[in-house]
Amino acid sequence: MLDAWAVLAFLFGEQPAADAVRDIFVKQNTSPSSIYMSWINLGEVYYIIRRKKGADAADAVLDDIQLLPIKLEAPSKNDILSAAKLKARHTLSYADAFAVTLAQKIHGTLCTGDPEILLLGETFKVQPLSRTL
Repeated sequence: MLDAWAVLAFLFGEQPAADAVRDIFVKQNTSPSSIYMSWINLGEVYYIIRRKKGADAADAVLDDIQLLPIKLEAPSKNDILSAAKLKARHTLSYADAFAVTLAQKIHGTLCTGDPEILLLGETFKVQPLSRTL
């Protein structure tokens, strides 16, 4: 499963995270596993691209991401409340709480380099990513 941090690293070619995310997509084509992402986290990608590159670029990225083998999950009432409870207990963004909540819900591995999420790695499976700044 991917969060905004992982997708943005992939889009901006930030190594080595970009290659790790690309490898996840390549593996998807050769195995029956699924890649998940919350619509909340895709919204985060959208607004960051829009701020940095404008509306046309953000719309194009949104279209491109929806062509990738990612299952986009809309949060349910229970997901929203689970994310809110997580946010109340930990120092992380509300959007990050949706990524963690989805990872816990599907018993998936969250691929991220977000330091706030990595601190919670004991409560779910996480694959740490990194990028050279």
